[in-house]
Amino acid sequence: MMKNFEQINPSEIEDPARNLLKKLGKQIECISFLGRGECSAVFKIETKEKVYCLKTALFPERKRKVLNEAKIREDFISKGLKFVPAPVYNDDTFFPKGAVLFDFIEGENSKFTSPHLIQQMARHLASIHQLQYEIIPDGMAQMMNNYQNLIITFHHIETDYPFLINPDITQAFTQALQEYKELLVKNGKSFPIGLSGILHGDLSNNFITDPQEKIWLIDWENSEYGDILEEISMFLFDNEIDEQLQEIFLETYAKAFPPASQVNMKILAQFYIQLVPAFNVCYGMDQLATNLKYNMEPERKLRDIAQSAKNWESFFSHSTCNLIKKGISQLIRKLEKDYHLNVPLQDSFWKK
Repeated sequence: MMKNFEQINPSEIEDPARNLLKKLGKQIECISFLGRGECSAVFKIETKEKVYCLKTALFPERKRKVLNEAKIREDFISKGLKFVPAPVYNDDTFFPKGAVLFDFIEGENSKFTSPHLIQQMARHLASIHQLQYEIIPDGMAQMMNNYQNLIITFHHIETDYPFLINPDITQAFTQALQEYKELLVKNGKSFPIGLSGILHGDLSNNFITDPQEKIWLIDWENSEYGDILEEISMFLFDNEIDEQLQEIFLETYAKAFPPASQVNMKILAQFYIQLVPAFNVCYGMDQLATNLKYNMEPERKLRDIAQSAKNWESFFSHSTCNLIKKGISQLIRKLEKDYHLNVPLQDSFWKK
């Protein structure tokens, strides 16, 4: 259901969960761990009458987002979306970090291996995106937002977590941004329009297929107004959709959301994908700072950052890749010493 990092023993939440369900007039028969992400954990709560999904924040700073997800889901359900598991109850009394009970959906992580499922997903996303959208006449301006957003994101890391930055990392980002800007200018005709609208916000494996083969979208806490074309590109890229199924998805999506027919998504996607490894290093550092603060698997997050840095090889010049390699290597050695970590890097990329 979510990225399955270090398991959490259900007994750790048993008392507050039982008190919460007792308040609702229910008695828990079984609690089981489903999975966890970077900032929250999810459990299956079984009662005689009903089964629930309980999502709780792992640290206090995430409380607002976890509780706000219930409001986000309620809003989408009120607008007629029928593939959103409904929130049942918000709590910050028994769970001081915040928790939400949702309807539990029995099923498996969706594997998009058939035309039927990929077409259903295309229609789901089209129904989200057409709720509220605008067509941006200057497609280049829309694409340049990615460039600006990376500048802002990296500046946030430099300012808030200077202990994670060194000169090689800074220079690597400077060169990567310059290379990306030159690529956009060279291919300006590939961006006839832009599309902005309401997004799900995180389409990396946040779907469940129930026994009736209906797809449900979960984990809505990052929903926002943003770049629709980026969301589509990331869905196809993050989930490694087969090329033939990509064609079926794009055809179905454009029929359900006609503005998308004005752009060539197969061409456009590569320009969104270009910056993914760079953003992932930034997001990884943001999460790493929290992981270090709460001692929540910082070694795993450092390995994730190292993998994101390695992925620069597919998108940036040799000199830029060498800089991020040197910078991340220095960072790992520094944190190993300062926090007594052990982060072995087996990939040959780090041994060149």
